[in-house]
Amino acid sequence: MSEAAPRARRVSMTDVARIAGVSQKTVSRVINDEPYVTDAVRERVLEVIDRVGFRPNEAARALVTQRTRRIGVVAMGGTAFYGPTSVLAGVESVARGAGYALSVMRTDPGEGADIQAAIDALAGQGAEAIVISEPVDFGRGPLSIPDGVEVLTFGMAPVTSSPRELVIGADEEASSRDATEHLLVQGHATVHHISGPMNWLSSQRRHEGWQRALADEGAPVTEPVEGDWTPAGGYAAMAAILEAGPCTSVFVANDQMAIGAMSAIQAAGLRIPEDVAVVGFDDIDVSAYLPVPLTTVRQDFAETSRIGMHRLLRALDGHAPESTHRTLRAHLVIRESSRNPSIR
Repeated sequence: MSEAAPRARRVSMTDVARIAGVSQKTVSRVINDEPYVTDAVRERVLEVIDRVGFRPNEAARALVTQRTRRIGVVAMGGTAFYGPTSVLAGVESVARGAGYALSVMRTDPGEGADIQAAIDALAGQGAEAIVISEPVDFGRGPLSIPDGVEVLTFGMAPVTSSPRELVIGADEEASSRDATEHLLVQGHATVHHISGPMNWLSSQRRHEGWQRALADEGAPVTEPVEGDWTPAGGYAAMAAILEAGPCTSVFVANDQMAIGAMSAIQAAGLRIPEDVAVVGFDDIDVSAYLPVPLTTVRQDFAETSRIGMHRLLRALDGHAPESTHRTLRAHLVIRESSRNPSIR
C-alpha cells in the first residue's frame, strides 16, 4: 500500500504578513476592516490574501471581534412557494456579498409554533441577527428574541418582542383592494375570492383588501374558498366556486393558484375573460406567458430583500434606523385575463 501524500499546510496569517511585508497586526486590521491602515498597504495585503488563498479562521476571529458574522433565517413553507423562495434568494445574495454566513431553518407552514424553536436554535448557533420570512399566525404571543440579536421581518407588522424589530413588506391589503376594484370597474356585480391558507398573515391581508373593496362599493361579499398556494389547490377551489353558483370574476391570492383556477374555468367549458375574469397575485415569471396572460399584482421581491437586508446590516454595524417600518408599493399589472370581460 502506497504511503498517503501529506496534506497541504493551510496558509496562515503569518504567511500573508511575510509575503506582504507587513506585521500580523496589520493583516488582522485589514481582515477585520479596521482603521489605521493606508490604502496602499490594504490593497497590497488584499492582493496577497487573494493570491495565496488565505481564509481566516472564523472561530478565532469571532473570539477576538465578538462577531460571528452569521445571520439566521427562519423560512416558512419550504422552497415550493414563490414568495419565500424569492425573499431567501435576495437575503442570501446581500448577506454573502457583505461577508456574512447564513444559517437557514425551515419550518412547516402548518406548525407555526416551530418558529420560536427555530429562533432559539439559530441564536444558540451564534446568529447576530434573525430574518423571518413569510410569518404565520400561530395563535401565541410575540416571538421572543434574545437580547443583542437584531431581527428583520418580511411582512407588514412586527411579530416579535424586540422593540428594534425591522419590518418591511408590500402593502398587500391596499394592492388586493386595487385588484378587486379593477374587476368591479369592469362591470362585475361582485368578485369571488380564493384565499391562501388563513394562518398565513399574507393571506389575511389579501383577504382583508378584497373584503374592504367589496364593502366600499356595496357589492355582495361571497364566501371565500381557502386554497393551499398550489395550482392543484386553486383548481379545486375554483371548481367548488363554479359548482356553488354563477361566478363572473375571481381574485386569487397567488399566481400559482390562479393558474389552477384558470384551468378549472376552461375545463368547465368557460372562457377567460369573456365568461370569468381572473386576477392573481405575485407576478411569477410564467404569468405573462400563459395562453391567456394573467392580470396580477407585482411584488418586487428582489428590491424588498435588498432594502431590508441593507437596513439590517446597518443595524448590525450600530446604526439605529430612523423608522423600524418600511412599506413598499405593489403594482397591478393588467393583462388579458381581466380585460374587457362580458358585463354582468
